[in-house]
Amino acid sequence: MIVIDESAPRWLRELDRFIHLKSLLLLHGNVLDLISCQVRTDDGRSYWTESNLGAFFHRLLPGMGYQVVGLFDPVDGMQFSAPEMEQRFQQLLEGRPNEAGARRGQTDNDLQDLAPLMRDIARALTNRTTPCAFVVNFSSRLVSAPDRPSRQEQALFTRILKASLEAREVISPAGRFSNLLILVCDKINDLPAFLYLNNPRSRSIHIDRPGVGERTRFVQSNYASFFGAEPGAEAPKDLVSLFSALTDGFTYYEMLSLVGLSQREGIPVGRIRNLCERFKYGIVESDWDKLDKTRLARAGELIRGRIKGQEAAVRHLLEIIKRAKLGLAAGSSGRSQRPRGVLFFAGPTGVGKTELAKGLAELLFGQEERLIRFDMSEFSAPQADQKLLGAPPGYVGYEEGGKLTNAMKEQPFSVLLFDEVEKAHPSIFDKFLQILDDGRLTDGKGETVYFSECIIIFTSNLGTYAPADQASGRRQKLVSPDMPYREVREVMLAAIRHHFNQVLGRPEILNRFGENFVVFDYIRPPLDEAILDHLLGQLVRFMRERLQIGLSLAPQVRECLIELGRGHLEFGGRGIRNLLEAALVNPLANRMFDEDVPVGSQVQVLGLEREDGGGEGRYRIDIAVDRQ
Repeated sequence: MIVIDESAPRWLRELDRFIHLKSLLLLHGNVLDLISCQVRTDDGRSYWTESNLGAFFHRLLPGMGYQVVGLFDPVDGMQFSAPEMEQRFQQLLEGRPNEAGARRGQTDNDLQDLAPLMRDIARALTNRTTPCAFVVNFSSRLVSAPDRPSRQEQALFTRILKASLEAREVISPAGRFSNLLILVCDKINDLPAFLYLNNPRSRSIHIDRPGVGERTRFVQSNYASFFGAEPGAEAPKDLVSLFSALTDGFTYYEMLSLVGLSQREGIPVGRIRNLCERFKYGIVESDWDKLDKTRLARAGELIRGRIKGQEAAVRHLLEIIKRAKLGLAAGSSGRSQRPRGVLFFAGPTGVGKTELAKGLAELLFGQEERLIRFDMSEFSAPQADQKLLGAPPGYVGYEEGGKLTNAMKEQPFSVLLFDEVEKAHPSIFDKFLQILDDGRLTDGKGETVYFSECIIIFTSNLGTYAPADQASGRRQKLVSPDMPYREVREVMLAAIRHHFNQVLGRPEILNRFGENFVVFDYIRPPLDEAILDHLLGQLVRFMRERLQIGLSLAPQVRECLIELGRGHLEFGGRGIRNLLEAALVNPLANRMFDEDVPVGSQVQVLGLEREDGGGEGRYRIDIAVDRQ
């Protein structure tokens, strides 16, 4: 018989309690997985075993004293735990035609055929002499739309509701029993709400995925089945603890799959982390283990060569890189499944937040394409989380999956960038909580996606402007390039705290970011000159390599561009680039096209000035062309 004590899973203890108190139990959650339970033999020995839900109930309910136990599903019809139970069931019908027995083994799912069976079950539940329990498996498949059931579906579930209300107790020398009906569904809202709302005879029980104790027990009992384990050996304590941490969120089927994967591919149990990574990501060697240490040693030089003037951001980023490489970013034990690193970049527009994220992806994984970027302004609608995770089953686009989950399945080793996160709908932050805490999400298809091998970066412009005035629609600037960096940082951090604490009312989100806030400074002189020279260098190289035309600027033109660019510093490097395109690139392209400058020529820009006093933002340049 099955033993239910304090070592049993929580949901099983809850089931044991309410079997004796309720007449309708609704089981939902991890119902398609194996059920782990403790069995005691007649000679007093105990052992743990796993079975499917049907076999579990065929063993549990008779052991509790139920004399009629029937398991129904829409495919196989009604199956009884023993032949004599079917005979008792027929006797309870008092000679009525056994329409339930006629359905045994049939696969017709017509609701009209189910109605007679439910009448017979309801009749059996009203008896006071024979304890009866009936389990309806896959009950989610009995209704197409729970909020809009058809007439037949509504009649069927109304009959189930009525049966639960009319079920009687059986008092016998063996004890006191509640005649019982158990519905097993994927989610509680798969069933019509009228079935359980305000129904004192019903109880909803969620079957959880295996907890820490169950995962620990699994590896202890199955240790010898892994490749490389000595027969009869006990699992080392360190390995047991590590296995339990790495398999957080796994089902029993998935843990058994680890055993099979270990045997098939010869991955020894001592390399349990590699085994889990093979199962989760389909890789043998982590991309983090492949990182070039020489390149990482030059990380500061490489990052500073790409990002100008953001020393605080660069220092914090280098700390994250070192921790992530060592595997300490997710916790000092190395057993947490949280992301390798989390950063929150705040600052005015155009100061290098996105560029730094691109530089990080190239540094770690050798290519900018490892940066997976999401513009959170696209996820401002109430149902925006479905775009990230995928629509639920039955909705349009369900088969396509979600943008975020699909991207992480394809490239789990990456830098994940959520740009302008304050523009996302508040419901999105619930998903961020799960990612930052557990390092995983379940998409609309029910598949688990892992984030434990990526670095996550959030960016925000909060604090740059105050909220728009309702009357005028204007936004007041809170920070400017004239303010010292310390003041800019204080203003922006205060705005971030106010947004999450007061506007969203989600201080727990703020707490997940910890001390990983990095505030970017404005581009200030003389860094603007370095950025301008960098952009000019790119332009010169492009013309030489793609157009085969040389380009040079007179010193006074460069000085003019610097002076003009300093009027756009509130827009950062992007403002300097926009100014360079308007003042130099556009008029240069016009002159070269109009004068048909041939390949091999040398072009020198001699002068630059605004047209019409600068009212229209148009510029005129003087050039000299050496046609070689």
